[in-house]
Amino acid sequence: MLARGWWQSPLLLVLCFQALLLVSEVDGFSDTANVLSTGKKAICVERVVHLALTANNTKILYSGPSSQAELTSIVVNMFGANPTIPESILGDPTLVSGNFGIFSKLCLPASSTSAHIETVQLLTHGGSLSSMYWDLAPGYSYVDAAAEAGYATLSYDRIGAGRSEHPDPIQLVQAALQVEIAHALVEGLRTGKIGGRKFSKVVAIAHSSGSFLTVAQNQKYPQDLDAVVHSGLTLLPTYVAPAIASLNLQIANTDRSGRFDGLENGYVVQATPQSIQFPFYRYPNYDPRIFEAQVAEKQTQTLGEVFTLGSIVIPVPDFTGPVALINGENDYLVCGGNCTSPQDWSAQALQTLYPAAGQGSLSYVVSGSGHNINAHYSAPKAFAKINDFFETNGFSGGASVLTERSWANVLGFPSPDW
Repeated sequence: MLARGWWQSPLLLVLCFQALLLVSEVDGFSDTANVLSTGKKAICVERVVHLALTANNTKILYSGPSSQAELTSIVVNMFGANPTIPESILGDPTLVSGNFGIFSKLCLPASSTSAHIETVQLLTHGGSLSSMYWDLAPGYSYVDAAAEAGYATLSYDRIGAGRSEHPDPIQLVQAALQVEIAHALVEGLRTGKIGGRKFSKVVAIAHSSGSFLTVAQNQKYPQDLDAVVHSGLTLLPTYVAPAIASLNLQIANTDRSGRFDGLENGYVVQATPQSIQFPFYRYPNYDPRIFEAQVAEKQTQTLGEVFTLGSIVIPVPDFTGPVALINGENDYLVCGGNCTSPQDWSAQALQTLYPAAGQGSLSYVVSGSGHNINAHYSAPKAFAKINDFFETNGFSGGASVLTERSWANVLGFPSPDW
């Protein structure tokens, strides 16, 4: 629902009317709602977009765990000495096709006319999260920060998470399908099938396993994105095993909340608050209310993605746009709690993964932050750095700020274009 009192602002009233006009003009969407971002800096349209896709998945020779004990044994095998999983269960490439419902949230600055917005930012969340990661609360909302800088954003729930479809977690929800979904969203933003207008520039911000997927997208479709920001990503493997062990993965349909009842056993979640804090948060540098919200809204991951994610992060020689790689100073998952010692792990990953990255590329360490940067007190520093990176590299939002008085002058027939 829209925030109380929204109708008292002519500016927001017009933007809502624009959103309603857009709903009737764009094909391929359902379950539409109009909302404000948590800090009321952006007006958003939430939709389920239906994407007809084909992906080159991998045939997995495993149907999923029959019990919690079996799931635990799989994790032990994967990250112990002489692992046989996933290699022993990865079969031949196999094409999968379907029409998949992806929850998406298109947001535009609430204090400007969107007719001149040229750049849209595609936001891809990490594992155990959803699109809520980008709009957590006032002061912790990247959507708000981008809107204030004049940018449009499209966040979405990756397939198998949040309000998106939850199909077969072994054979369908794999890394390859996630990449094709991101590619289709970019195409939709450029052609106007998503948002009702054509964005001339599409840039991406990806977090954690979402960064893995975006690296793979850059590898397969180097022309998709004009610039990329990664967070929660290095090439240091040392601490991955203990971090994964700390997740204490549980078959989702056995979670006491009942939120995941009916899902197949290949969907998993973190079992306890501690299994979320250990890999993702740096105490005491985060807001406890944000942490509690993630615990309450924890999301599913799939074994199909877990089994296929590790092989997709390889150097991307053909992507020549600017790249920023941003990590929390105290990220345990990718740096063991220190991303600057014995070297700058962010800079090392940037140089290795993107040897042809454009001028203006950079690495940055967010002071005091753990893995989930957006949930920490230092999140505004990261937000400012990201939008400064885009601005410096010529990707301005393009929004023209209008006063509420000037919006009142166009109340009669607002443009259907965003």
